[in-house]
Amino acid sequence: MTTDGPAQHSPSSDSRRPPPAPDSRRPPPPRPRIHVDPLHDPVPDTPPRAVGTAVAAVALGVVAVLAAAVAVAVDLTTVRERLRAVVLADAPDTSVTDAADTVTVTLTVAGAVAAVVVLLGLLGALQLRGRRASARNVLVTTAVLAAAGSAAFVIATDDAVARPWVYVPAGGAVLLVIGAALAFTSAVGRWLRAAEHRRTS
Repeated sequence: MTTDGPAQHSPSSDSRRPPPAPDSRRPPPPRPRIHVDPLHDPVPDTPPRAVGTAVAAVALGVVAVLAAAVAVAVDLTTVRERLRAVVLADAPDTSVTDAADTVTVTLTVAGAVAAVVVLLGLLGALQLRGRRASARNVLVTTAVLAAAGSAAFVIATDDAVARPWVYVPAGGAVLLVIGAALAFTSAVGRWLRAAEHRRTS
């Protein structure tokens, strides 16, 4: 005797067939076009007009300081004699030797300040033309030193240095201050920062 169990169905050939493979020839879906707008307008490499004006002002200021130094050096003997007479007139108890030493110190300090102003001014102008942000600090230091030095020069040598040379360093200091101020304009600042960002990125 046989017992009929539950009907068993063998899987059909369609169910055993693997799923169809994706068609590799089908093109991929189109990708959306993405456009990112910059947060700021790009800064051009062309230097702003203020850069050229600042460099010109610094150069003229340096020339003025050099011209005054040369004028004093050419007439150094007369300048020393006049300064010594001024020192003796202001302090009659001062000896001739001490007065001469005072004159030597005064002229040495004035020459050293003039040399530093010239070197720093040239360095600042070159750095500004080279798009270095450190140029602004150099130019500010130059302007402050030139302003203080020219004021001291006028006070110390007003009666000894021939006019207009005694006031020429003050005119140079004004030009150096103008050059430093122009280096801090917004256009120059953006131009310098863009260059620094490119160098560090």
